[in-house]
Amino acid sequence: MRISFFSPKRERRYSGGHRSRTVSVLTIGALLATSVTGVLASGAGYADTARPSTTSADPSASDSVNLALLPGAVASAKSQRMTSPAATYAPANAIDVFVHNGWTSNYASVGDGYDPTQDWFQVKLAKPAPVYEVSSLWTSPAKPTEYDIQVATDAGCQTWSTVAHVVNPGDKDSHVIDRKDPISCVRMQALATNSTSGYTLNEFEVWSGPKPAPVVGQIIPVPVRQTPGTGQPWELTARSRIVISDGGLAATGDVLAGYLRPATGYELPVVTGSATAADIALTLAPVPGLPPGNDVAAAEGYSLTVSRAGAKVVAPKAHGLFNGFETLRQLLPAASYSPAIGTGPWTVRPITVVDYPRYAHRGLQLDPARNFLTVAEIRSMIDQLAALKGDRLHLHLSDTQSWRLEIKGYPALDGTGCNGANCLAGFYTQEDFKGLVKYAADRFIEIVPELEAPAHATAAVKALGGVAVMGCQGQTQTDRFCTDPDDPASARALAFWKDAIAQLAAISPGPIIHIGGDEAIGMPHEDYKWWIGQMEKIVDDNGKRVMGWNPALEGYAPNSTSINQYWSDYTGGGPPLIKPEWFNQGRSVIETPEWNAYLDFAYDGSPGRTPATELQKAYTWDPEWVYEKYRSVWAQPAYGGPKAEDILGIEAPIWGEQMRGLATNEFMVFPRMAGILEKAWSPKTLTQDYDAYRQRLSVAGPRWAFANVNFGSISQVDWSPAAMGTISRFGVDKTLGDALLARLSAGSIPPGEFAAVIDWGDGSPTEPAVIAGRDYVASQRQGRGLMSVSGSHSYPADGVYHGTVTYRHQDQTWAVPFLATGVPSCTKTITGTHNGPLTVSSGVTCLDDATITGPVTVRTGAGLYASGSEVRGPLTASGATDVLLCGTTVSGPATVTGGTRVWLGNRDGDCAAATIKGPVNVTGVTGQVTIDGTTVGGPLAVRDNTATTIVAGNHIGGPLSCAGNSPAPGDAGRPNTASGPKSGQCAGL
Repeated sequence: MRISFFSPKRERRYSGGHRSRTVSVLTIGALLATSVTGVLASGAGYADTARPSTTSADPSASDSVNLALLPGAVASAKSQRMTSPAATYAPANAIDVFVHNGWTSNYASVGDGYDPTQDWFQVKLAKPAPVYEVSSLWTSPAKPTEYDIQVATDAGCQTWSTVAHVVNPGDKDSHVIDRKDPISCVRMQALATNSTSGYTLNEFEVWSGPKPAPVVGQIIPVPVRQTPGTGQPWELTARSRIVISDGGLAATGDVLAGYLRPATGYELPVVTGSATAADIALTLAPVPGLPPGNDVAAAEGYSLTVSRAGAKVVAPKAHGLFNGFETLRQLLPAASYSPAIGTGPWTVRPITVVDYPRYAHRGLQLDPARNFLTVAEIRSMIDQLAALKGDRLHLHLSDTQSWRLEIKGYPALDGTGCNGANCLAGFYTQEDFKGLVKYAADRFIEIVPELEAPAHATAAVKALGGVAVMGCQGQTQTDRFCTDPDDPASARALAFWKDAIAQLAAISPGPIIHIGGDEAIGMPHEDYKWWIGQMEKIVDDNGKRVMGWNPALEGYAPNSTSINQYWSDYTGGGPPLIKPEWFNQGRSVIETPEWNAYLDFAYDGSPGRTPATELQKAYTWDPEWVYEKYRSVWAQPAYGGPKAEDILGIEAPIWGEQMRGLATNEFMVFPRMAGILEKAWSPKTLTQDYDAYRQRLSVAGPRWAFANVNFGSISQVDWSPAAMGTISRFGVDKTLGDALLARLSAGSIPPGEFAAVIDWGDGSPTEPAVIAGRDYVASQRQGRGLMSVSGSHSYPADGVYHGTVTYRHQDQTWAVPFLATGVPSCTKTITGTHNGPLTVSSGVTCLDDATITGPVTVRTGAGLYASGSEVRGPLTASGATDVLLCGTTVSGPATVTGGTRVWLGNRDGDCAAATIKGPVNVTGVTGQVTIDGTTVGGPLAVRDNTATTIVAGNHIGGPLSCAGNSPAPGDAGRPNTASGPKSGQCAGL
């Protein structure tokens, strides 16, 4: 455990040896909260400055609703393009929320008896209602240059009146009509056009009140409902805990605390009991606002409430608590994602969130079969997937290039092979795989393993004896098993697969095993279907559920629960296989549309497959309206599916042919994965505004930067800046050597355009600094990293120093405070009351506003730092590395013998005075001794110390004696008062 050692100053009354006085106590937490206010000043604000609007997917939850979305509203038009499939262009598409389809007029007849200047589009409301605003979204140039907005109040919508006349509308066009009488129908009546292609109206919205502002905020995926609060921010401090409502949540609480411990340095113990204002409370309980009867919402939904009074996550299930905590993390400063300790403060503005997912399956597929990913690299991707509320990791474990998973009894399946120059080979033992499964499960992510057949199987076929053993008679292709039911090779192949699937099922607790099944090009289709049926039986016999790439579903048994993973209808140039039968069986579907969701396709000039999948293309689609790439049609109107009611969720794959390790995978996955997961989690109504999404994405970038994720910092996003100062600790030599001081994320600006200076905080002149930063090079899959400043400096005395690194870019300035100190990092923290004696045997124990009811003993090599605390007994330290008392009272004598460093108060170092109600002896310390402003109830003896010794401004209830110290003690111009004589080296102090 580590904690960052200071939090904001607190005024506290202590009863000293002679009188009651007010002292300024610097407690364990973030000392430099007093100077962090101007961290990102003069040209840019904090990355968390974007405030969310109140939003909801439930129209009844808002004062203003889109009446065109209410059940019973009907869209119609004077004309419609009828090119097959006609449903692609139907008026209903313009009121379905999805802004990238719509109604298209009968433009094929322009100039041939059809007059587009007289066309109209209208919506009949479910029931008459007041209408405040009408909004349209057009596709240029297919829009009118002049039109009227008309309304009808009669039930049959036969009598129209014009309420707005529009000339030269923009693509996004909105008009307030403010009709308070009940309106039955609203119409767009075209009057003029410059186009010969008719109209494409993507969305037509009829609002009962002002149209809500786009949802921005800091949270991705955008939640169902978020409402900003008022009042002072909540702050995570060294006193914060994770308070769980049930002991069974302890493991989850510890995983979540582990996300915040590195950056904050706080211990964040996981406890049961009552939460305080500093705590994060995780409570299992019903959540008002979750839709009843929705199993996915019940399993993963949550509410989050943050105010000055605390941070509270409530959910029916532990998975929901995890999701709510991940939302809270996103509301903290971006630097909270750093693996290195920072200065804080760690605050969150008041907010209330109610949230739940749209789909149960929200996945990423990695492909270690082509190029290997280590266990550590996959764990890193698991953490990033969890941070965006993904819950499935699909691992493609075998392909033509290699077989990556240990199958006992088949030693030739050893992980050799990979794809391309400088490729990466490797292997997962079954123990490795079980470890990954547990790591993912602890983060509520299910691993879906895939072992592929019958094609894409060269590695397995070769290892099992080659085509002569595993291929059909006369077969020449090396990439497939035999699928001829009459050939003995098929029986040999299926015998292997029974063994392999049985072993996989035994170590894979998730319900799904993926069997591959795609691109069996040239294989007799009936043989292929027979093979898939055999694989389905094997998986079923092992108690698992099959998932396969289409067209595998053609081999599934009727009425089975096997899942179709729909990607596209690729047949290698052969005749199409896709047909309505794929979607009219009520079979569950995972959507993986190649056109939008394949993450190995290039973007922003990066290497990758083509056509490129740019950021907008990866976001501007909807699962209920999927583009069928190889047939160049929309799948739902063309083939009747995938049907909305059958969609289990979305998955985005990154195929590994061109990937080389974690960094290249990260670059291709982020930022595009964020939008795909938002499509899978968030309500359809909130995921159609690309500009609002880019603004949400802008604050996600700094989080990735601080987490050291190699994301593509593309120019299409105006990335928000964020900064973090560090806590640098020097030793008894008071020198920092090339210490990291500050980091800045400003992903929209290259690091070469910045300059920086360091103010060391000790009155010495400022110094120019060298900025280390990785620039964005899309052609090398290199994202722009943090701009780090490091430096070396010797301080004049032991203490605590507040420094600043100032970054400059043109007229913008970022002032980032850092802290330099001799205070060691804590390995254990005690708050509250500790009954009985305390022995510190190793590490550094920190007492933060703690009460120890017995004596304290610090052993050789250990350290003690006490701040704002009370020890009701003597303090004894022998050979300790550090004994540091700030604003702390010790009831008995204090004896320090040997060791490295002693602070009993330290005015120059911002350490409040200590009180010791008994004699004090400090002898044989090899590092600096500072006894400054402290009240000592008895004699004070300082002897045989061998480094700088300060005895200054103390109140001593007995003699003061100093002898054998080298150099002799000084008082820094602050004389001591003593009720007895001052003798030896301290006679003049």
